[in-house]
Amino acid sequence: MPAEIRTARASDVDALAAIENAVFATDRISRRSFRQLIERETAETLIAESEGSIAGYAIVLFRKGSRVARLYSLATGPEFGGRGVGRLLLEAAEDTAFEHDRMMLRLEVREDNSRAIGIYEHSGYRKIGRENDYYEDGAPALRYEKMLRGHLPVATSVPFYEQTCDFTCGPCCLMMTMAHFDTDFRPDPVMEVRLWREATTVFMMSGPGGCEPFGLAVAAYEYGLSAEIFVSFNGPLFLQSVRSAEKRRVMELAQVDFQRRAREYGIPVRYNAFSIDDVRAAIAAGKLVVVLISGFLMFGKKVPHWVLAIGDDGDHILIHDPWVEDEREETQVDAANIPVPYDIFISMAQFGRDGLRAAIILGARAKQ
Repeated sequence: MPAEIRTARASDVDALAAIENAVFATDRISRRSFRQLIERETAETLIAESEGSIAGYAIVLFRKGSRVARLYSLATGPEFGGRGVGRLLLEAAEDTAFEHDRMMLRLEVREDNSRAIGIYEHSGYRKIGRENDYYEDGAPALRYEKMLRGHLPVATSVPFYEQTCDFTCGPCCLMMTMAHFDTDFRPDPVMEVRLWREATTVFMMSGPGGCEPFGLAVAAYEYGLSAEIFVSFNGPLFLQSVRSAEKRRVMELAQVDFQRRAREYGIPVRYNAFSIDDVRAAIAAGKLVVVLISGFLMFGKKVPHWVLAIGDDGDHILIHDPWVEDEREETQVDAANIPVPYDIFISMAQFGRDGLRAAIILGARAKQ
């Protein structure tokens, strides 16, 4: 190990200020600010210590109510360069953010700091933006973020499938479930669109759109899965923003059809908001859960979005998110087996002004 990590103390301020002055020409953190950051409840200042000397530091900020942590600053003393201290501090910052139940760690870095950029990108950070005139000397900053996993591996027994259309998140969750319970099933774009056609309620004059819980449950049942529906509203769904009376009429008729078919198939329906315990119990019983969320936290858009709850580690619900943000250079590794703290999960698992909650519990149906 190049150094050991510990939490900073007030007695470290002189050494921290010395590193700051040696490493940065502008935008330096003052001694007073270091002291305040060490004492602040919403910050963690981490020290890398090597042979009795402070080799570097990392400061992580936690905004109350936010699900994202920010790497405020990271620096390694000049005499400790090239020993892996910076990478060690970065890993420690990620672990600290994860332990504070943050889903992402974000940071800013000077655009001309190629060495730091290389470390961040090699560690799995993806660029999400650029801001001109960010630093005191006018230099621009690049913004990066990383989905945090703690020590959780990406590998899982539930296959991951990335949606190929903007509107097929629900069908992709069905395909992942089908592939989990039937190892001979292979998801592909043809089945993706087929399931969408069979499960959607969308009136096509306005273009493609998504699926609601009854349509997904009926499609799942027809392809051999057991299904149970949780929905917090008894009536037509996703119609609040539909202004066309004719479009509303067609969508309502499609939903009535799905509800009738769900009754014919004997699919149980609970007209109440599901709890975290409902999801955990389903997973413990060997089932998977397709859950409606607001897409704001996952990819910054307030749209209804379906994800698949695949696991429970005692602190987090693990999800497959079929949406991979290609514009942010995400890969399937970023979207598979994401650990979401219980409180964050139940907070994001709702949509719209009325806080609609919907989920479909899916399992293998016993053969008759």
